[in-house]
Amino acid sequence: MKEQDCTQTVVQARIMAKIGAKKDYSTESDSDKTVTILPSAPPSPYVSLGQNSTRLIRIQEAKNDNDPLVCELFEVAFSAKPKFEALSYMWGEGPAECSIVMNSMDFSVRHNLMDALRYLRKHTSGTLYWIDALCINQQDAAERNSQVRIMRHIYFRATTVVVWLGKRYADYEAVLPDLHALGHFNPPTEQLKPDSTSNRTQKDSPTQLSEKAQQRRMAEELYNDGYWNRLWIVQEIGLANDIKVCFGNSAVEWTQFLHFISMHSIGNCGPVKLHRQRQDRYNGSSTLLQLLQHHKDAVYQDRKDKVYGLIGLASDASGFIIDYERSTLQIWTDVMEFLNHGGLFNSNDIVETGHLVMFLLMGTESAPLQQILRPWAPGEGDKEIITDTNHRRAFELEAAILGCVKHVGPRPQEIVGTLRQVDQWTQQVQSNYQCDLGKAHRESDTLIRTILELDETDMSAICFDSRSTVQWSSRLNTLDLGFYHHSIQNFQSNSGILGENDDSSVQKATNNLRLFQMASSGWNTPWRMGLAPSEVRTGDLICWLRWPRRAIVVRALNFDSLMTWKMQVVGSAVVAEDLGQVRAAQRADWSKRKPALKVFLDAHTIFTLLA
Repeated sequence: MKEQDCTQTVVQARIMAKIGAKKDYSTESDSDKTVTILPSAPPSPYVSLGQNSTRLIRIQEAKNDNDPLVCELFEVAFSAKPKFEALSYMWGEGPAECSIVMNSMDFSVRHNLMDALRYLRKHTSGTLYWIDALCINQQDAAERNSQVRIMRHIYFRATTVVVWLGKRYADYEAVLPDLHALGHFNPPTEQLKPDSTSNRTQKDSPTQLSEKAQQRRMAEELYNDGYWNRLWIVQEIGLANDIKVCFGNSAVEWTQFLHFISMHSIGNCGPVKLHRQRQDRYNGSSTLLQLLQHHKDAVYQDRKDKVYGLIGLASDASGFIIDYERSTLQIWTDVMEFLNHGGLFNSNDIVETGHLVMFLLMGTESAPLQQILRPWAPGEGDKEIITDTNHRRAFELEAAILGCVKHVGPRPQEIVGTLRQVDQWTQQVQSNYQCDLGKAHRESDTLIRTILELDETDMSAICFDSRSTVQWSSRLNTLDLGFYHHSIQNFQSNSGILGENDDSSVQKATNNLRLFQMASSGWNTPWRMGLAPSEVRTGDLICWLRWPRRAIVVRALNFDSLMTWKMQVVGSAVVAEDLGQVRAAQRADWSKRKPALKVFLDAHTIFTLLA
């Protein structure tokens, strides 16, 4: 619709709204005319919805296409089993510049919806419709959350889902006469046939060749329409009982539309991909995790739609709470904990899924880790220490023990600015690694040189205090872990600080780092020292996660009479050999030939490791 059409409609719609609201004051007394005008909210066509109900729209008939578009909006209970059709369309970019009259009030809509409403008024007047932009009060967050949660029921119960691809396809009517036969209510037998022109004669005339070329061009344009990239159509098309595709002044049933597209052999994406999804809906291919993976490139209006727009179609997402007031980090946590609690992924999928959901919600423009973590205040329930490893907030990952911290050294800035601290560190290296002193000094020199080369920003992103709220029990007095059982006891006793005195309910985020030296059951290894958060202590274990290829600090808090340690992840670390290296370049085989340890983390700690 042209700009002047919208402007004319705005004027006409306002006149009609005023006429509809006109009041007869002829019978009022003087006392009636004295009123107090109180501030009030702008008039709205919406009133609060009851439970288990939604709104439907009825478009009033008009004599001319350019007449003001007037709608009646009303509430309907699902118990009434209403018969209605649901519109599926692109919202489009830009402001809502076109005006309609809804319940005698001006209401602004975008151009594409205005075109769709005009089409529906012309071809299907009297039909009841559910249209998200009109039937949901988009300014009411609580209602929006509530209605989005039940959208799967709305599209499932609609008699037909009407797909609107836009009015621009009407331009093809001049060169494709067959389009005139595609009325909205024509039976499928009279609808679009890709070969309808080719069978008229044995040899195509120039006119027929031109029509074939135009058919091909239109098919390509329909196939590549931006509508098919919308995220919400995954649910809208996937749940539909019946589908009608409308474009220009034409309409075609879904199967005939697919046949027309397929006969031109354009590709397997867009409508073809969605049709395949409809066919596979009950074949186990519509899990939440699969939908997140398959539709990661879909176009969204709100980044939160990348998750919320798929919940209704997922076969295993019942019970997932939709709340647009939550931050993207909170939604990331919701997804991870929901999948974890339902056993919907295994430990090998946790990191990959975490990366995927982080990309969906935050893209490549997610805030730096420091901004995400600081300031961080525990929410309700975040202070609770979780000891049940089957809890939804307890994520299990496989780790390999690199060593046990036997000495906590100076801070990096002390290495840079205080030479005495460097000398003391070197003396400690000499004391701790007498059996392999040459390689130990080389590793120490590499560590110090890298610290001198890194700027403060790079240094701050190396590792963090990110204390998990999950604690678990682990036996270390086995044959392959016995060395670490005794090392923890000895190093903690020598430091005079026991792990059980730790304030485990407080999560910290700080740039303060410390150098550390560690002992390993395999002494001839390249992992003797590194950097850890300032809270690192002697007796802490430095463990390696194959994915996301990060080192973590695990603290043994105490052990019982059965020689079982209570353990907790208290931060991330980096060993000297990979300090300053891109994480993706770090070796994936570090877990080989090293004692394995099952570790448990909460979602927030996993997010910290991934960021």
